[in-house]
Amino acid sequence: MGNSESRAASFKKSLEAAGYSVVWKPKKAVVPWATIEALPAIAADTLLVIFRELGGVPAHHAALAPGGWDMQADQVLIEFDEGLHFNRYRALSLATPWAPDLPWSTVYGDYSTGMEGMCLSAGKHGGKWASPSSDRTFGGSDEKGVLEPLGPSRWKQRALYDAIKDAYALYSPEVSLARVSIHDRIGGMNVNQATKKDILRSRKH
Repeated sequence: MGNSESRAASFKKSLEAAGYSVVWKPKKAVVPWATIEALPAIAADTLLVIFRELGGVPAHHAALAPGGWDMQADQVLIEFDEGLHFNRYRALSLATPWAPDLPWSTVYGDYSTGMEGMCLSAGKHGGKWASPSSDRTFGGSDEKGVLEPLGPSRWKQRALYDAIKDAYALYSPEVSLARVSIHDRIGGMNVNQATKKDILRSRKH
């Protein structure tokens, strides 16, 4: 299990210790996955504009498939966002008409502009920077560590997937979504450090 999944697993255990019933990566048959096609036309059109602004290749927009959710605590879906989620591309994908209706949009915008250095440190290696699929979808990538003019296609893909999930949750009355960032503080503790050291789950609530 990679560092990001181990930290998400640590957070899951903290929720269980607090008395929540948590399902790890709920199956599509139980919790529908987010898709652009399921959105109102105005939201879908906005996301496709962002896709093009990120360098997306129009012929490959059908490849945009965010996949499943990280976990579900009781009836609330939870996305656990580690450092790779916060960069200039996520800031762009938060620039939507519905962003004011997302409770995390302001702080996530701050993280995306202020914590890009952490993202670069962790995200310039292997598949974290680019993959064959993300390169096809976003027209390629620069050399690892170079953010202009193309930058990393995998970062762009992740940012757009996050935006699709945000919109899907907002426009689906039956879906409740919460996002937790490793840059957040819970109970006075930084989530990044607490999950790294597996501290949160040791606390009794």
